[in-house]
Amino acid sequence: MKQIICIIILATCLVGFVNLKSTTPTYTNAVLTEGNFEPIAVIELFTSQGCSSCPPADKLLAKTIKNNSHKMVFALSFHVDYWNRLGWVDPFSKAQFSTIQNNYSTALHTNGPYTPQMIVNGKKEFVGSDDEALGNALQNALRSKASSHFKAITTTLDGNKIKINYTLEGAFANSNVQVALVSLMETTVVKRGENGGHTLINDNVVRQLVTTDAATVGEIILDAIPNLAKEQTAIIAYVQQKNTQQITGAVRVIL
Repeated sequence: MKQIICIIILATCLVGFVNLKSTTPTYTNAVLTEGNFEPIAVIELFTSQGCSSCPPADKLLAKTIKNNSHKMVFALSFHVDYWNRLGWVDPFSKAQFSTIQNNYSTALHTNGPYTPQMIVNGKKEFVGSDDEALGNALQNALRSKASSHFKAITTTLDGNKIKINYTLEGAFANSNVQVALVSLMETTVVKRGENGGHTLINDNVVRQLVTTDAATVGEIILDAIPNLAKEQTAIIAYVQQKNTQQITGAVRVIL
């Protein structure tokens, strides 16, 4: 009789343990692509909610995302932090993103960072609200095949961690793999600064960016953003040459 009671108690504990484990959400999404090295265009917008010239560029980026949803066009909105001292602290800004823009300034021999600035595939830069310049840059980028290619990428969301596993092929020597956690849309009521009193909408906002040496097989772990629904989150990964900053391949996964 005692053995039966012990077995019942043990079984109850095991059921409780399984139910406890099941409360931790786990999602896996995989993208398998053919090795055709399709042309890609990665748009990086350097912007700030504290800059009155930036909303037109933010809107141009949103329009471009909408109009190119079925193309290999990848948009990233990097919010820099050097406008924060002028009355409004952009909640999505990071010093890391300002450093990235500074690195581009050196590589592209510009007079220095500014907002809004767009850069396509790490090699063509222009004022971020210039629709014609963006159109020309996209046309040029999509004429040539990518030289590196994500053969496969898998993202697993497990509780508060996102694990990304990828397989890379092509030419990626002396390159990094950049993995961005992107919020597809953010709406902010700006209370102070040059955009004070306005409600701003920002698309494809980079919330985290992790850099690692490019390799045939790799794994990266990110922190999930609290209260951000997985349906409103994407991973954009791209291969970037260390010396020139040129981007040679990219992939996107919606979580």
